[in-house]
Amino acid sequence: MRRFIHSRRLLALSTCAISLLFIASFTHELSYIWKTWRYPMVTEEQQETVENTNSGGTSANTCFPIQHVLFLKTHKTGSTSIANIFFRYGDSRNLTFVLGQDTLIGWPRRFQVSFSLPLERPRPHFLCSHARYNQKPMNYLFPKPTAKYVTILRSPVDQYESVFNYMGLGDIYGFGRDPRSALETFLSTGIELEDIFKTASTRLARNPMSFDLGLAYKFYQNVTAINNYIAFLDKEFDLVMITDYFDESVVLLKRLLCWELDDILYFKSNERQDKERAVGLTDQVKDNIKRWNAADELLFQYFNQTFWHKIEKEGKDFYDDLAAFRRRKEQISRLCLTNGTILQRHYRDKYVKAVSLKQNLRAETREQCKRMTRSENLYLAYLRTKRSFGSFAPL
Repeated sequence: MRRFIHSRRLLALSTCAISLLFIASFTHELSYIWKTWRYPMVTEEQQETVENTNSGGTSANTCFPIQHVLFLKTHKTGSTSIANIFFRYGDSRNLTFVLGQDTLIGWPRRFQVSFSLPLERPRPHFLCSHARYNQKPMNYLFPKPTAKYVTILRSPVDQYESVFNYMGLGDIYGFGRDPRSALETFLSTGIELEDIFKTASTRLARNPMSFDLGLAYKFYQNVTAINNYIAFLDKEFDLVMITDYFDESVVLLKRLLCWELDDILYFKSNERQDKERAVGLTDQVKDNIKRWNAADELLFQYFNQTFWHKIEKEGKDFYDDLAAFRRRKEQISRLCLTNGTILQRHYRDKYVKAVSLKQNLRAETREQCKRMTRSENLYLAYLRTKRSFGSFAPL
């Protein structure tokens, strides 16, 4: 009799355990259905037909949302604000990312698949961490017929001044810490080629955007090689955005990917403190920056022209999109932000300016605003945790 009662208890416990597992599985499935209903997934079959159906317009009847994007980040071009757009889009739809141990994936070395954390799937949806361009492994992870390649450039004078002072290159090379005088002295003195390998950050001491895009140092003074490389990049990248025209850039991105206006909303992030800026540069210093970064100057001039050609091809309704986007961005800014800024820790003892969230926002609104203001380091840490814990990762 005791054995019979014991068996019945074991049977009851087993039945209870199975029921709990079923409920947990069913709850997870309901969660998945809810998310995919709100954010419909594009199948691999649909992705394979994207090139035949997408014309770059905005009509949902003529294109599918693109969900495989390689975003090649460049330093001090606003690329962190763009990366946040991709983080939010992929996170909300449980899409996959190529992730590294931190914000870099092998940089300053050219990208290799082995530099990333183990992939969740053979064909990830997004790469938007700092990685130096390398065609073959990147084409392998993001096949050209089904993925879009995007990067961003900035006027070389502004970009180089920002890189030089943000990275503290004046201090590293012994020219002091004053943003303006250190830059002027560096440009008038110069460095030897071997000095560019002094630290990881000094790889950006000359032609930083061309370096991020994979151009070798030995070609920095070879105009023919530079122009050939620019022609190569023009074939590789579907869109080269321009920091100086940021809103126009993200609207082009939206139309390229067939996304919605809310998908491309952004707040400015990773902005330098005022004390790190060199203001009042003379025309001579600006010319010296352009000469020292001749490859970047040629790169920017070429893609600045292609940028405006793309906008022209979009037609007049592009500017309707742009106006609607700016209205929506203003609404979100008024909803989420105060008029002030705060200092946000970027890494170690490095602090940058960040927008300030309003207090007493409704829970759902506050969560949306927090995602838009989350720093790159925090978002990457969250995505790594989410990969470990699944879709129920703690925020």
